[in-house]
Amino acid sequence: MINQYEVPALIEDTVPVLRKALHQFPAVFHIYETVTCLSNYTLQQLRERHYSRAMPCLQLAGRLYERGNAVVKSAIEAHFLPALSAIPVADAVNRIKLYSLIPASLYNQFIQQQLSGHTQINPQ
Repeated sequence: MINQYEVPALIEDTVPVLRKALHQFPAVFHIYETVTCLSNYTLQQLRERHYSRAMPCLQLAGRLYERGNAVVKSAIEAHFLPALSAIPVADAVNRIKLYSLIPASLYNQFIQQQLSGHTQINPQ
């Protein structure tokens, strides 16, 4: 089981470009800020259609949700999924591409967020 103290290192291993951003605050003690950092980067890559950069982030989020403890799962549900669900998709082709990148472990929650139209955060 992955705990909140392991998450920053896993993110750094998967997305080395976030190393500096994660070290701007004591991320090991702030799981929600850590997950927000990952979600912001992921959303930026999706908006810019850099799917090859977004895919490892999405896979990591799926792994964190699937194997994480209750705190880690809560952070993914509260910060990553709402942000992901709120991303605007211009057309059917991009929607299909986005949906195909969502890991199976997150897909049901992602669809529920899409259907409810409820987001807990306001992505930029």
